[in-house]
Amino acid sequence: MASAKFTRRFREASDEAPKEPDKERAIVVVIDDDPRMRSALEFTLRRDYDVRLYASAQEGIAAMTEMVSLVILDIRMPGIDGLTAYLKIKALFPKVPIIFYTAFQDILEKQDLLSTHKAFGYFDKNGDVSGLIAAVEKAVQHHSLVSSMASAQRLVRGIMPPDAS
Repeated sequence: MASAKFTRRFREASDEAPKEPDKERAIVVVIDDDPRMRSALEFTLRRDYDVRLYASAQEGIAAMTEMVSLVILDIRMPGIDGLTAYLKIKALFPKVPIIFYTAFQDILEKQDLLSTHKAFGYFDKNGDVSGLIAAVEKAVQHHSLVSSMASAQRLVRGIMPPDAS
């Protein structure tokens, strides 16, 4: 079974307890209808991130805030599917990176999600766990940089006089 293999790989990849909350950790939202996948991702990421789990797209979208650094999103879920959730999240929070994480590989779907919709990543649940972890780190760093730049721009606008020309 794919999820047993997945869980075993994640346990091998991250066997440490969560870090002490000595600094503010990036918030990673996981939206997946499979409870085993949610648990495995939480187990793997909790050492470095504040992981928040949601069983449906509706719950995940409702819980979104500007503080979220990354969304890991399943594509095929009952109710609102992952693509629809992606569009709703991006409409509300255009700067948050979203990584699709699915058990159903489709080359055309992957190409479309990465090029047309500008998803930050697309990973197979049965694939390379280290690749997903690296993408999570990169996405969180990207979000931090984009947020810092936006803050700096707001600060500069606040102290610079309007252009007289």
